[in-house]
Order: sequence, then structure tokens, then C-alpha cells
Amino acid sequence: LHSVLAQRLIAYEGKLFGKVGLAFLQTVTLDATGRAAIDSDLILLKTIEAEIAKYDGLLLQLASGDKNSRLLVTLPGFDFAGAVGIVAAAGDIARFPDGNRFASYLGLVPSTRQSAEHCYHGPITKQGRSHARWIFCQAAQHLDRNVGPLGHFFRRMKAKKGHNKAVVACARKLAVIAWHLLSKGEPYRYADPRTVDAKLSRIRVSATGKHRKTGSKTTSRPESYGSGVRTRGIKGIDQVLASEDLPHRSQP
Repeated sequence: LHSVLAQRLIAYEGKLFGKVGLAFLQTVTLDATGRAAIDSDLILLKTIEAEIAKYDGLLLQLASGDKNSRLLVTLPGFDFAGAVGIVAAAGDIARFPDGNRFASYLGLVPSTRQSAEHCYHGPITKQGRSHARWIFCQAAQHLDRNVGPLGHFFRRMKAKKGHNKAVVACARKLAVIAWHLLSKGEPYRYADPRTVDAKLSRIRVSATGKHRKTGSKTTSRPESYGSGVRTRGIKGIDQVLASEDLPHRSQP
């Protein structure tokens, strides 16, 4: 779709695949060949989006009924699809003695070459589950804006060694943390409560249609209503976990 517009020197400012952009594609004036190409691509796009929605629904059902997947959702950068993918790739997490072995299984550890008394360390091995390794790398791409310790580590590594190496280093760190979460059955300790609440609520509502009960409609408004003063409290991470039937964080 982009190339058809570019070949005709048509520039579109904005999101081409949003509602306004799709409406533009359906009404833009083109020659017969260009219009046929645009219409064909729009039909393919609609078909692919329907397939994606179908499989997203299946993944949501799996994530909703699997405690391990919901634990991984507490990690920054993870949503239901990535969490289900990692649980599927890991299988029985007990077969990995520690997090480093799990990271090695995903090919996220440095390669090592030895000759006599010399030892050389190079780029990651890229051995093992490539799809799972890709999921961790995609999750690490979002850490630049994270306010927790993982975000601090990412920004420090990026300043020292560049963006790509920071992504790989954080992907390995995420893999080790994921092993701890799955082995101990605990959520991520430094998760952002609002983000986790939104992700877990979306999984629950999309899979089961169940909404949490809110206050009665007959409840009177607080005195500060309309004053601009925040009246809704922000739940802590343990409150969010308890409301979604997930275990509390253990004492450090």
C-alpha cells in the first residue's frame, strides 16, 4: 500500500492504517491500475487482520487459564501473546537448573572459543529457540521508557554500548528473571501496578467477559468532585495481584 502511493508521488501524513488512513485509501483518486492494487491489498489486509484476531482470541483463552502466563505478563514489555509463547517454549521449567541454562537454551549467552590457554568471547550463540529469543528481544525494546531497575539497566547499557547491544543484554536478563518467576511461582517484584492491572484486566475481560464489581450507582459523589483533585487511589502491586488471583510477592 505504501509503495503504490509512493510510485504516484502521493504523500500521506499520519497513520495510514488507522481509521482515517484507511478511509483515505478507499477514496483517494488513482489511475485504474493503482486503484485495483489498493483494493486488492485492502482485501488482503482485512483477511489477515481477521486471522490475527482469531488467534489472539485463542491465545487470550490460554493466557487466562494458565497461571504461568499471567505471571510472565507482570514483566515489562510482555503481553498475553509473548507470555504464552515463552511458557510453550520453556515446557517444564524444572529441566533448567538455573536462569543461565535457560538463557543458553534460547541462545542469549555469549559464544566462547578456546584454544590452548586463550579464551575468546564473542556475540550471542543464537542457538536454540529462535522464536522465544525474538519474543525476549521484542520485550527488551520497550525498556527504554521503563521506570524500574530494568529501564535503568537498559539506559546505562545503551549509553555505553549502543542500542542493539543493550537490547540483547536486557533480553538475556529478562530470560533469567522469567526463569525465576516460573520456578518460584512469583510475579515480577518491580512491576508497575497500573500497567499490570490494565494487562491482566484485558486478559480476564477478553477471555471470560467478567468485569470487576464497582461501587453502587447510588453512592454519593465525594466533596472534592469537580475540583480537579484526584479522588481515585492507585492500587499497589499486591492489591492488583490479589484481585487477579495471583500470589503475593515474597519477602526479599
